[in-house]
Amino acid sequence: MELDRRATMAGAVFGLLTAVGPWFQGLPWSAAAAFAAGLFLTYASIGLLVGLLPDFGHRLRTGALIGFFYSLPGAVFTAVPYPLASDAPAYYREFVGGGVRALLLTLLFGVLAGAVAGGCRRRP
Repeated sequence: MELDRRATMAGAVFGLLTAVGPWFQGLPWSAAAAFAAGLFLTYASIGLLVGLLPDFGHRLRTGALIGFFYSLPGAVFTAVPYPLASDAPAYYREFVGGGVRALLLTLLFGVLAGAVAGGCRRRP
């Protein structure tokens, strides 16, 4: 099994793009750094999996499926609302508000990250 570096880098770039968001939400530095690191690592690891796992016949579909299944546990977790202090920043509320919207957004971003990484994967 050989690592496809293009797919891995595509996942890392997707992770970097999503990790920019927390820095512009007025969060304390340590919170923004932790949020950004979590987002980066999530999507970079999808790219890593797409780069490691075998292709199932179609690069985009394979990447999207890997992203979907990798994101599914996190999507279920984000679907459960979690109570916050009344003065918590709105950015936190988006992630812990729960519901179907949070679940679908989490899955959508996982599928997108996987599809982008799959699209960048080298053809066999």
